[in-house]
Amino acid sequence: MSILDCKGQVKAIQRLQRARQSARVPHGYIFFGPEGVGKGLLARQWAKLLLCGQPSRRSLSRTDIDADLFQGERIPPEDSGMGLDSKEMDDCCDQCGDCKLVEAVTHPDFHVIDKDLGRFTRKKRNRQLINLPIDVIREYVIEPAGVCPTRGRARVFIIEQAESMSTEAQNALLKTLEEPPLSTFLILISSQPQRFLPTIRSRCQSVRFVPLAREFVQEKLIKAGVSQEEAEYWADFSGGRLGVGMRLARLEMYKRKCIIINKLANLSYAVALELAGDLVESAKYYAQKFLKEHPEYSSSDAERRGQYHCLEILAHAFSQALRMASRPEGWPGYAHDQVETIRKIAARYGALGSSEMIRATCHARGYLGANVNATLIFESLMLEYLAYASASVI
Repeated sequence: MSILDCKGQVKAIQRLQRARQSARVPHGYIFFGPEGVGKGLLARQWAKLLLCGQPSRRSLSRTDIDADLFQGERIPPEDSGMGLDSKEMDDCCDQCGDCKLVEAVTHPDFHVIDKDLGRFTRKKRNRQLINLPIDVIREYVIEPAGVCPTRGRARVFIIEQAESMSTEAQNALLKTLEEPPLSTFLILISSQPQRFLPTIRSRCQSVRFVPLAREFVQEKLIKAGVSQEEAEYWADFSGGRLGVGMRLARLEMYKRKCIIINKLANLSYAVALELAGDLVESAKYYAQKFLKEHPEYSSSDAERRGQYHCLEILAHAFSQALRMASRPEGWPGYAHDQVETIRKIAARYGALGSSEMIRATCHARGYLGANVNATLIFESLMLEYLAYASASVI
Protein backbone atom coordinates (compact mmCIF):
# COMPACT_ATOMS: atom_id res chain seq x y z
CA MET A 1 0.00 0.00 0.00
CA SER A 2 0.92 3.65 -0.46
CA ILE A 3 0.04 6.97 1.11
CA LEU A 4 -1.94 7.52 -2.09
CA ASP A 5 -4.30 4.75 -0.90
CA CYS A 6 -5.46 7.04 1.95
CA LYS A 7 -8.29 8.71 0.05
CA GLY A 8 -10.01 11.96 0.85
CA GLN A 9 -7.50 13.27 3.42
CA VAL A 10 -5.56 15.75 1.31
CA LYS A 11 -4.91 18.28 4.06
CA ALA A 12 -3.64 15.60 6.45
CA ILE A 13 -1.27 14.20 3.80
CA GLN A 14 -0.17 17.72 2.89
CA ARG A 15 0.72 18.52 6.49
CA LEU A 16 2.75 15.33 6.90
CA GLN A 17 4.56 15.87 3.61
CA ARG A 18 5.49 19.44 4.51
CA ALA A 19 7.06 18.29 7.75
CA ARG A 20 9.04 15.52 6.08
CA GLN A 21 10.28 17.60 3.17
CA SER A 22 11.45 20.32 5.58
CA ALA A 23 13.16 17.65 7.74
CA ARG A 24 11.12 18.77 10.77
CA VAL A 25 8.94 15.77 11.53
CA PRO A 26 7.44 16.16 15.05
CA HIS A 27 7.99 13.30 17.48
CA GLY A 28 4.37 13.40 18.60
CA TYR A 29 1.21 13.52 16.49
CA ILE A 30 -2.49 13.46 17.33
CA PHE A 31 -4.54 12.15 14.41
CA PHE A 32 -8.10 13.21 15.22
CA GLY A 33 -11.44 13.18 13.42
CA PRO A 34 -14.64 11.13 13.08
CA GLU A 35 -14.48 7.39 13.50
CA GLY A 36 -13.89 5.43 10.30
CA VAL A 37 -12.39 8.11 8.02
CA GLY A 38 -8.89 6.64 7.64
CA LYS A 39 -6.89 7.83 10.65
CA GLY A 40 -5.49 4.37 11.38
CA LEU A 41 -4.77 3.65 7.72
CA LEU A 42 -2.76 6.85 7.22
CA ALA A 43 -0.98 6.35 10.55
CA ARG A 44 0.26 2.94 9.39
CA GLN A 45 1.35 4.25 6.00
CA TRP A 46 3.15 7.17 7.64
CA ALA A 47 4.88 4.74 10.02
CA LYS A 48 5.90 2.61 7.06
CA LEU A 49 7.41 5.65 5.35
CA LEU A 50 9.36 6.58 8.51
CA LEU A 51 10.73 3.03 8.71
CA CYS A 52 11.24 2.42 4.98
CA GLY A 53 14.77 1.46 3.98
CA GLN A 54 14.48 2.90 0.46
CA PRO A 55 11.97 5.79 0.53
CA SER A 56 11.30 7.42 -2.80
CA ARG A 57 10.20 10.86 -3.94
CA ARG A 58 7.43 10.54 -6.47
CA SER A 59 6.75 13.18 -9.11
CA LEU A 60 3.01 13.70 -9.53
CA SER A 61 1.17 15.26 -12.43
CA ARG A 62 -2.03 17.23 -11.75
CA THR A 63 -3.94 14.27 -13.20
CA ASP A 64 -2.31 11.94 -10.68
CA ILE A 65 -3.10 14.29 -7.82
CA ASP A 66 -6.76 14.66 -8.84
CA ALA A 67 -7.24 10.94 -9.47
CA ASP A 68 -5.42 9.64 -6.40
CA LEU A 69 -5.43 12.18 -3.59
CA PHE A 70 -8.78 13.84 -4.17
CA GLN A 71 -10.81 10.65 -4.49
CA GLY A 72 -13.21 10.67 -1.55
CA GLU A 73 -12.77 14.41 -0.96
CA ARG A 74 -15.99 16.32 -0.25
CA ILE A 75 -14.81 19.45 -2.12
CA PRO A 76 -13.93 19.31 -5.86
CA PRO A 77 -10.13 19.58 -6.29
CA GLU A 78 -10.38 22.66 -8.50
CA ASP A 79 -12.27 24.52 -5.74
CA SER A 80 -10.55 23.23 -2.66
CA GLY A 81 -7.21 25.00 -2.61
CA MET A 82 -5.87 21.84 -0.97
CA GLY A 83 -3.41 20.72 -3.61
CA LEU A 84 0.08 19.81 -2.53
CA ASP A 85 2.47 22.75 -2.49
CA SER A 86 4.94 20.60 -4.38
CA LYS A 87 4.34 18.27 -7.30
CA GLU A 88 6.57 15.78 -5.49
CA MET A 89 5.64 13.51 -2.61
CA ASP A 90 7.67 11.20 -0.41
CA ASP A 91 6.41 7.63 -0.28
CA CYS A 92 7.63 4.25 0.91
CA CYS A 93 9.05 1.81 -1.63
CA ASP A 94 6.68 -0.97 -0.50
CA GLN A 95 9.34 -3.49 -1.54
CA CYS A 96 12.06 -3.46 1.11
CA GLY A 97 12.16 -5.71 4.14
CA ASP A 98 11.05 -2.91 6.47
CA CYS A 99 7.94 -2.17 4.43
CA LYS A 100 6.97 -5.82 4.29
CA LEU A 101 7.49 -6.24 8.03
CA VAL A 102 5.29 -3.21 8.78
CA GLU A 103 2.55 -4.56 6.49
CA ALA A 104 2.71 -7.86 8.36
CA VAL A 105 2.77 -5.99 11.73
CA THR A 106 5.94 -7.90 12.67
CA HIS A 107 8.47 -5.06 12.44
CA PRO A 108 10.46 -4.93 15.71
CA ASP A 109 10.42 -1.10 15.68
CA PHE A 110 6.72 -0.73 14.85
CA HIS A 111 4.35 -0.91 17.83
CA VAL A 112 0.54 -0.73 17.84
CA ILE A 113 -0.82 -0.12 21.33
CA ASP A 114 -4.39 -0.92 22.41
CA LYS A 115 -6.28 -1.92 25.54
CA ASP A 116 -5.93 -5.63 24.80
CA LEU A 117 -2.25 -5.41 25.78
CA GLY A 118 -3.39 -5.10 29.39
CA ARG A 119 -3.71 -8.89 29.43
CA PHE A 120 0.01 -9.27 28.71
CA THR A 121 1.56 -6.73 31.07
CA ARG A 122 3.41 -7.80 34.18
CA LYS A 123 0.20 -7.23 36.14
CA LYS A 124 -1.58 -9.77 33.87
CA ARG A 125 -4.96 -8.07 33.80
CA ASN A 126 -7.44 -10.83 32.93
CA ARG A 127 -10.46 -8.59 32.69
CA GLN A 128 -11.34 -6.47 29.69
CA LEU A 129 -10.36 -2.85 30.16
CA ILE A 130 -12.39 0.31 29.70
CA ASN A 131 -9.38 2.64 29.94
CA LEU A 132 -5.84 2.26 28.65
CA PRO A 133 -3.95 1.87 31.95
CA ILE A 134 -0.59 3.25 32.99
CA ASP A 135 1.12 -0.16 33.06
CA VAL A 136 0.40 -0.69 29.33
CA ILE A 137 1.91 2.73 28.50
CA ARG A 138 4.95 2.07 30.70
CA GLU A 139 5.71 -1.43 29.39
CA TYR A 140 4.78 -1.01 25.71
CA VAL A 141 5.65 2.64 25.02
CA ILE A 142 7.93 4.29 27.59
CA GLU A 143 10.33 1.37 28.17
CA PRO A 144 10.84 0.33 24.51
CA ALA A 145 11.06 4.00 23.44
CA GLY A 146 14.26 4.29 25.46
CA VAL A 147 15.97 1.48 23.53
CA CYS A 148 17.82 2.02 20.25
CA PRO A 149 15.85 0.93 17.17
CA THR A 150 16.49 -2.72 16.31
CA ARG A 151 16.89 -2.02 12.58
CA GLY A 152 18.61 1.33 13.09
CA ARG A 153 16.16 3.77 11.55
CA ALA A 154 13.35 4.71 13.93
CA ARG A 155 10.77 3.48 16.41
CA VAL A 156 7.11 4.26 15.74
CA PHE A 157 4.30 3.83 18.26
CA ILE A 158 0.64 4.04 17.23
CA ILE A 159 -1.71 4.34 20.21
CA GLU A 160 -5.27 3.46 19.20
CA GLN A 161 -8.22 4.97 21.08
CA ALA A 162 -5.62 7.16 22.71
CA GLU A 163 -8.28 9.27 24.44
CA SER A 164 -9.02 6.22 26.61
CA MET A 165 -5.65 6.57 28.35
CA SER A 166 -6.15 7.11 32.06
CA THR A 167 -4.98 10.40 33.56
CA GLU A 168 -2.04 8.56 35.14
CA ALA A 169 -1.12 7.04 31.76
CA GLN A 170 -1.22 10.43 30.04
CA ASN A 171 0.95 11.99 32.75
CA ALA A 172 3.42 9.11 32.47
CA LEU A 173 3.66 9.67 28.71
CA LEU A 174 4.54 13.36 29.11
CA LYS A 175 8.25 12.74 29.74
CA THR A 176 8.58 10.76 26.50
CA LEU A 177 6.77 13.51 24.57
CA GLU A 178 8.84 16.28 26.18
CA GLU A 179 12.23 14.64 25.69
CA PRO A 180 11.71 11.93 23.07
CA PRO A 181 14.62 9.63 22.32
CA LEU A 182 16.21 10.20 18.92
CA SER A 183 14.16 8.81 16.00
CA THR A 184 11.18 7.91 18.21
CA PHE A 185 7.73 8.88 16.91
CA LEU A 186 4.34 8.59 18.63
CA ILE A 187 1.00 8.79 16.83
CA LEU A 188 -2.08 9.12 19.04
CA ILE A 189 -5.30 8.20 17.22
CA SER A 190 -8.50 9.68 18.61
CA SER A 191 -12.08 10.58 17.74
CA GLN A 192 -12.40 12.57 21.00
CA PRO A 193 -9.26 14.73 21.30
CA GLN A 194 -10.92 16.92 23.94
CA ARG A 195 -10.33 14.09 26.41
CA PHE A 196 -6.56 14.57 26.25
CA LEU A 197 -4.87 16.57 28.97
CA PRO A 198 -3.85 20.06 27.79
CA THR A 199 -0.24 19.08 28.42
CA ILE A 200 -0.56 16.17 25.95
CA ARG A 201 -2.17 18.35 23.28
CA SER A 202 0.48 21.04 23.64
CA ARG A 203 3.32 18.56 23.03
CA CYS A 204 1.84 16.98 19.89
CA GLN A 205 1.16 18.20 16.38
CA SER A 206 -2.57 17.81 15.70
CA VAL A 207 -3.67 16.55 12.28
CA ARG A 208 -7.37 16.80 11.51
CA PHE A 209 -9.19 14.17 9.42
CA VAL A 210 -12.42 15.07 7.64
CA PRO A 211 -15.49 13.03 6.60
CA LEU A 212 -15.36 11.42 3.17
CA ALA A 213 -17.65 12.17 0.24
CA ARG A 214 -20.97 10.34 0.37
CA GLU A 215 -20.61 9.07 -3.21
CA PHE A 216 -17.20 7.63 -2.40
CA VAL A 217 -18.53 5.80 0.66
CA GLN A 218 -21.46 4.43 -1.34
CA GLU A 219 -19.15 3.22 -4.11
CA LYS A 220 -16.91 1.41 -1.61
CA LEU A 221 -19.91 -0.25 0.05
CA ILE A 222 -21.23 -1.52 -3.28
CA LYS A 223 -17.78 -2.85 -4.20
CA ALA A 224 -17.80 -4.70 -0.86
CA GLY A 225 -20.99 -6.53 -1.91
CA VAL A 226 -23.62 -4.36 -0.21
CA SER A 227 -26.86 -3.90 -2.18
CA GLN A 228 -27.55 -0.54 -3.84
CA GLU A 229 -30.42 0.31 -1.47
CA GLU A 230 -28.49 -0.57 1.67
CA ALA A 231 -25.32 1.15 0.42
CA GLU A 232 -27.28 4.36 -0.21
CA TYR A 233 -28.62 4.26 3.33
CA TRP A 234 -25.32 3.59 5.13
CA ALA A 235 -23.51 6.18 2.98
CA ASP A 236 -26.06 8.82 4.01
CA PHE A 237 -26.25 7.60 7.62
CA SER A 238 -22.49 7.47 8.16
CA GLY A 239 -21.90 11.09 7.23
CA GLY A 240 -18.64 10.28 5.46
CA ARG A 241 -17.42 7.68 7.99
CA LEU A 242 -16.56 4.83 5.64
CA GLY A 243 -15.39 2.53 8.43
CA VAL A 244 -18.67 2.97 10.33
CA GLY A 245 -20.79 2.28 7.24
CA MET A 246 -18.71 -0.77 6.35
CA ARG A 247 -18.93 -2.18 9.87
CA LEU A 248 -22.68 -1.71 10.28
CA ALA A 249 -23.29 -3.33 6.90
CA ARG A 250 -20.92 -6.20 7.74
CA LEU A 251 -22.60 -6.77 11.11
CA GLU A 252 -26.01 -7.02 9.36
CA MET A 253 -27.67 -4.13 11.17
CA TYR A 254 -29.75 -3.05 8.17
CA LYS A 255 -32.75 -5.32 8.81
CA ARG A 256 -32.87 -4.22 12.43
CA LYS A 257 -32.71 -0.60 11.32
CA CYS A 258 -35.73 -1.12 9.03
CA ILE A 259 -37.75 -2.64 11.89
CA ILE A 260 -36.82 0.25 14.20
CA ILE A 261 -37.87 2.90 11.67
CA ASN A 262 -41.16 1.14 10.88
CA LYS A 263 -42.08 1.05 14.58
CA LEU A 264 -41.00 4.68 15.00
CA ALA A 265 -43.40 5.72 12.23
CA ASN A 266 -46.26 3.84 13.94
CA LEU A 267 -45.36 4.80 17.50
CA SER A 268 -48.13 4.41 20.06
CA TYR A 269 -48.28 3.70 23.79
CA ALA A 270 -48.55 0.01 22.95
CA VAL A 271 -45.47 0.16 20.71
CA ALA A 272 -43.29 2.55 22.75
CA LEU A 273 -41.96 0.07 25.31
CA GLU A 274 -41.67 -2.60 22.64
CA LEU A 275 -39.48 -0.31 20.51
CA ALA A 276 -37.36 0.56 23.54
CA GLY A 277 -36.80 -3.17 24.05
CA ASP A 278 -35.88 -3.58 20.37
CA LEU A 279 -33.24 -0.86 20.74
CA VAL A 280 -31.74 -2.57 23.79
CA GLU A 281 -31.67 -5.92 21.99
CA SER A 282 -30.22 -4.39 18.82
CA ALA A 283 -27.39 -2.90 20.87
CA LYS A 284 -26.68 -6.30 22.41
CA TYR A 285 -26.81 -7.94 18.97
CA TYR A 286 -24.32 -5.38 17.66
CA ALA A 287 -22.02 -5.94 20.66
CA GLN A 288 -22.07 -9.72 20.23
CA LYS A 289 -20.98 -9.50 16.59
CA PHE A 290 -18.57 -6.62 17.17
CA LEU A 291 -16.68 -8.50 19.90
CA LYS A 292 -15.99 -11.39 17.52
CA GLU A 293 -14.04 -8.95 15.33
CA HIS A 294 -12.59 -6.87 18.19
CA PRO A 295 -11.99 -9.04 21.26
CA GLU A 296 -9.80 -6.29 22.74
CA TYR A 297 -12.93 -4.29 23.60
CA SER A 298 -14.87 -4.86 26.81
CA SER A 299 -18.43 -6.16 26.48
CA SER A 300 -19.79 -3.01 28.12
CA ASP A 301 -17.79 -0.82 25.73
CA ALA A 302 -19.06 -2.77 22.70
CA GLU A 303 -22.67 -2.61 23.92
CA ARG A 304 -22.34 1.12 24.52
CA ARG A 305 -21.19 1.54 20.92
CA GLY A 306 -24.27 -0.39 19.80
CA GLN A 307 -26.51 1.87 21.90
CA TYR A 308 -24.95 4.95 20.35
CA HIS A 309 -25.55 3.56 16.86
CA CYS A 310 -29.19 2.84 17.73
CA LEU A 311 -29.62 6.47 18.78
CA GLU A 312 -27.92 7.55 15.57
CA ILE A 313 -30.45 5.51 13.57
CA LEU A 314 -33.30 7.35 15.32
CA ALA A 315 -31.67 10.76 14.88
CA HIS A 316 -30.96 10.04 11.22
CA ALA A 317 -34.63 9.10 10.62
CA PHE A 318 -35.73 12.43 12.08
CA SER A 319 -33.05 14.17 10.03
CA GLN A 320 -34.54 12.62 6.89
CA ALA A 321 -38.02 13.63 8.05
CA LEU A 322 -36.77 17.17 8.63
CA ARG A 323 -35.40 17.33 5.11
CA MET A 324 -38.66 15.99 3.71
CA ALA A 325 -40.85 18.34 5.77
CA SER A 326 -38.69 21.31 4.76
CA ARG A 327 -39.03 20.52 1.07
CA PRO A 328 -42.47 18.94 0.53
CA GLU A 329 -42.21 19.47 -3.23
CA GLY A 330 -39.68 16.67 -3.52
CA TRP A 331 -37.69 14.10 -1.54
CA PRO A 332 -34.31 15.74 -0.92
CA GLY A 333 -32.75 12.71 0.71
CA TYR A 334 -30.05 10.47 -0.73
CA ALA A 335 -31.18 7.15 0.77
CA HIS A 336 -34.24 5.95 -1.12
CA ASP A 337 -35.30 3.10 1.14
CA GLN A 338 -38.35 3.40 3.42
CA VAL A 339 -39.33 6.69 1.76
CA GLU A 340 -43.02 6.31 2.60
CA THR A 341 -42.15 5.47 6.19
CA ILE A 342 -40.04 8.63 6.48
CA ARG A 343 -42.88 10.59 4.85
CA LYS A 344 -45.19 9.34 7.59
CA ILE A 345 -42.74 10.51 10.29
CA ALA A 346 -42.41 13.90 8.54
CA ALA A 347 -46.20 14.32 8.39
CA ARG A 348 -46.53 13.42 12.07
CA TYR A 349 -43.76 15.61 13.48
CA GLY A 350 -43.18 18.29 10.87
CA ALA A 351 -39.94 20.23 10.53
CA LEU A 352 -40.06 21.71 14.02
CA GLY A 353 -41.01 18.43 15.69
CA SER A 354 -38.29 16.51 13.84
CA SER A 355 -35.74 19.08 14.94
CA GLU A 356 -36.90 18.80 18.56
CA MET A 357 -36.72 15.00 18.42
CA ILE A 358 -33.14 15.18 17.12
CA ARG A 359 -32.35 17.40 20.11
CA ALA A 360 -34.00 14.93 22.50
CA THR A 361 -32.04 12.05 20.96
CA CYS A 362 -28.75 13.94 21.44
CA HIS A 363 -29.65 14.50 25.09
CA ALA A 364 -30.27 10.76 25.45
CA ARG A 365 -26.78 10.09 24.13
CA GLY A 366 -25.42 12.31 26.87
CA TYR A 367 -27.25 10.24 29.48
CA LEU A 368 -25.70 7.07 28.04
CA GLY A 369 -22.29 8.66 28.47
CA ALA A 370 -23.16 9.31 32.12
CA ASN A 371 -23.82 5.58 32.67
CA VAL A 372 -27.58 5.93 33.17
CA ASN A 373 -29.45 2.63 32.65
CA ALA A 374 -29.91 2.17 28.88
CA THR A 375 -33.39 0.63 29.13
CA LEU A 376 -34.67 3.62 31.12
CA ILE A 377 -33.10 6.03 28.63
CA PHE A 378 -34.72 4.35 25.62
CA GLU A 379 -38.11 4.06 27.35
CA SER A 380 -38.06 7.72 28.40
CA LEU A 381 -37.03 8.76 24.90
CA MET A 382 -39.89 6.81 23.28
CA LEU A 383 -42.38 8.43 25.65
CA GLU A 384 -40.94 11.85 24.81
CA TYR A 385 -41.36 11.13 21.10
CA LEU A 386 -44.91 10.01 21.72
CA ALA A 387 -45.80 12.98 23.93
CA TYR A 388 -44.63 15.45 21.29
CA ALA A 389 -46.48 13.63 18.48
CA SER A 390 -49.71 13.51 20.54
CA ALA A 391 -49.45 17.18 21.48
CA SER A 392 -48.91 18.21 17.87
CA VAL A 393 -52.02 16.29 16.78
CA ILE A 394 -54.10 18.01 19.48
